[in-house]
Amino acid sequence: MNATAKPAGLCDPVEVSLHDVEQELSRQLRGLAEAEHGPVQRVRMSNLVVYCDREELLQSIAAEIPKAVAVHPGRVILLVGESTPGSEGITATVCVQAHGQGHQHQACSEQVILRAGGDAINRLSFAVRALLIGDLPTNLWWAAPEPPPFAGLLLHELGEPAQQIIYDSLGWREPAKGVAATAAWLETVERTAGGRWRVASDLNWRRLKYWRRLVAQALDPAFDPDLTPSISEVIVEHGPHAVVQAWELISWVAQRLGWHVLTGKVKPGVEIGWRFMGPHREIRVRIRRLEQGPAELCQIQFTCTLRGRPTKMTLVPDGELRLAITFDGMDTAPRTVTAPRLDLAELLGRQLSDRERDPAFRQSMEVAQVLARSVRG
Repeated sequence: MNATAKPAGLCDPVEVSLHDVEQELSRQLRGLAEAEHGPVQRVRMSNLVVYCDREELLQSIAAEIPKAVAVHPGRVILLVGESTPGSEGITATVCVQAHGQGHQHQACSEQVILRAGGDAINRLSFAVRALLIGDLPTNLWWAAPEPPPFAGLLLHELGEPAQQIIYDSLGWREPAKGVAATAAWLETVERTAGGRWRVASDLNWRRLKYWRRLVAQALDPAFDPDLTPSISEVIVEHGPHAVVQAWELISWVAQRLGWHVLTGKVKPGVEIGWRFMGPHREIRVRIRRLEQGPAELCQIQFTCTLRGRPTKMTLVPDGELRLAITFDGMDTAPRTVTAPRLDLAELLGRQLSDRERDPAFRQSMEVAQVLARSVRG
């Protein structure tokens, strides 16, 4: 008999004391097995701890978690620390998520929500440690919109048992301040005592994967060895809240091509500009914010020379699934690369499985820190 898939679902959430979390998880698993008249298997590849700084954010993140654990199953511990009147303790809510695998099998992952207020927020790390599955790696997702270096002792304690700390620089209010601080923070967060390892990852960097791939193809000397030395200007356009994404891309380009920043200038909410010195000439770079549009990169344009002719090489989205390179005034077919758009859950699911250090990211953030200092004075 062929198995037919069932939709993923959640058991009814139940509020319990911290001491009864494990017992309630087991009870829900037994109840699910009885309801489905078949075996139920816990599927856990890692622990995922998610910190939110307000209930509204928790609700939006919780809506993404089922899709993320479908890619990377695990025990999910959602935290919300919100200083609201009358909330001084820690409450726990438990539910089991079922992923249908057929008539006779159910794969399940576990979800625990811890809510804390007042001084109890500082005790969340102790509650989390009691719930971690000890023989599995731990990922901490700092989902609060605050750059991780500004989180203080709370992030330090939550991240202590983690092998990976994930954050998202999308929408940071003070980009230069956040980039500079985070680049310095990266130097210390991956250093742990006793031979343990840990890596920090920015979801914004993962969003740039296909842009970096296309830029690398465009600047490959095999395409035209004279193109890269001829670059005199770069303009990056982005939608609202995506300035750090553009910043990271420019930092990567500068590091890859050996450019060194000379000066920087910022027009808040409008444009950031830098002057670089490259191996062959001075290069001007501008990051422009568009008034409307999605929170992502919209266009990258290089003023350069191709096959001896001045041109503007532009990289833009080509529909929903591709990125393309075009050349102004030249009879050249666009070059494209497949670039599927990933939502937040897909980005997170892929990042959870990728706990290796990324040298290109670290090197780019070192350049990003220098750029931040140049515009902060």
